[in-house]
Amino acid sequence: MFKLPEHLRIWLKPSALIAAVPLIVFLSLAIINLSYAEKLTNLGKSFAINYFGGTWLWLTLLTLFISVLVAISPLGNIKLGGNTAKPSLGIFEWCSVLICTLLAGGGVFWSAAEPLLHFLNPPSYFSNIEGETELAVDSALATSFLHWGFLAWALVGSTVAITFSLLAQRGYSLRPRSLLIPISSEKFANGIAGDLADGLSVVAAIAGTVGPLGFLSLQLSNAAGRLPNLDDSAFLQISIVLFLTSIFSISTFSGIQKGIKFLSELNIWLTIFLAFGLFLIGPTFWLVKHFSSGFILYFKNFISMSIPDDNDQWVKGWTIFYWGWFLGYAPLMGLFTAGISKGRRIKELIFIIAFVCPLVTNIWFTILGGNGLFLELNNTGLIKSELSTGGSAAVLFAILKNLPLSGLFIFIALLLIILFMATSADSISYATAMVISGKELPPKRLRLFWALMIGFLTIALLQIGGRDDAQTSIDALQSFIVLTAVPVTPLLIISLYSAPKLAYKEYKLLMKNKKQK
Repeated sequence: MFKLPEHLRIWLKPSALIAAVPLIVFLSLAIINLSYAEKLTNLGKSFAINYFGGTWLWLTLLTLFISVLVAISPLGNIKLGGNTAKPSLGIFEWCSVLICTLLAGGGVFWSAAEPLLHFLNPPSYFSNIEGETELAVDSALATSFLHWGFLAWALVGSTVAITFSLLAQRGYSLRPRSLLIPISSEKFANGIAGDLADGLSVVAAIAGTVGPLGFLSLQLSNAAGRLPNLDDSAFLQISIVLFLTSIFSISTFSGIQKGIKFLSELNIWLTIFLAFGLFLIGPTFWLVKHFSSGFILYFKNFISMSIPDDNDQWVKGWTIFYWGWFLGYAPLMGLFTAGISKGRRIKELIFIIAFVCPLVTNIWFTILGGNGLFLELNNTGLIKSELSTGGSAAVLFAILKNLPLSGLFIFIALLLIILFMATSADSISYATAMVISGKELPPKRLRLFWALMIGFLTIALLQIGGRDDAQTSIDALQSFIVLTAVPVTPLLIISLYSAPKLAYKEYKLLMKNKKQK
């Protein structure tokens, strides 16, 4: 009897079909009628934000609160992977991979633009503050700290990662379906519900990766088009995507120990160099002052900013949208985090994910975004004009070109954006292959397939209907991820219960074994 090879049988799994079909349907719809695809996804985005926004706000806050409680309790001493497990990565390597693969790609891109946007138009959290003033600096940084700080990082890598790790110790696979086991049964999790959990988690993660990758490619093409002998053309856009795809394809094909680890460490050292350079050349004491005052403002208003009025249009457009976006990443990023965190204690994981990574991100936003705020505050219109004509991505170049050593800083910044997007894309490719195959070390062909899928789907979207329409399709796909966060939401809610429950069971077992010895 004829039997298909294993790498082909994988594609007959329901979870693989559930993952692939929505992306193919969206792409086909965009090719047939881009305007209709945009309207449909915007409608879905509005539905998700209006009906699930309040849930996402509470879910995000509870995730941080529960993960911290577990970490500071005796449960925090539990070693992920078992009492005899040894870390596969050194502490610096581990931290580098976590920082560079969870939210850093988006954080690097928005660190220049978001503080400026909030400075020009203060958010509803600080509606009493006048924009473009010294007071607006602290409120702008505080709002950026909210969106890229403790809550965001905890959402993508804490309770979900703990649940995955403890389930893996019991022999369950590192797949989103496993998150259903603590509240049901293994049989239920291996049925259609599990297939949906796996497939929809992949859709959310892939959609959220393709959108920023395409947007980044358009902006890099725009920047490169200003150089001599280069035009901002479709050919240049495709070349940039192929270059990025080749980087993260090689990386994900090589695996965590080689490719992803190498890119992550390179990212960290380049970031440190650029951050120190901008900190020393920029308004050093002014940055320190406003980091402190902005952080104090954020801390004082932490609860009110974390649980605002979910009917507020500004909150819907910014905070709730971010939580939906990050929530869509959470199952696969939590899975990836669990895979590289064996041998680490729960309290180590939470300390790095929920405190160190956010603090590093907030410092980065202050240094890069803060330089932009200082320039705009002292030279009205200098950066604002670039924002008006070139959009959010133009802010980065506007800041750097107005600083000493601008050529060097712009080169490093472009390299950082490329590498951070590559590490984000290769980690998603790797995690997706883990989900579809059900193996902790997925087949290389499958890892490569998903990396190429991200790259070629991006190229296809960029070329639908020309440059302007391509940007429209990217925006539609980013709206699509908020819609896909809806079916992923129950998995995050389950992790709030399952993480402490499984940790307590493991703790009792360890205490029992200790007494018997």
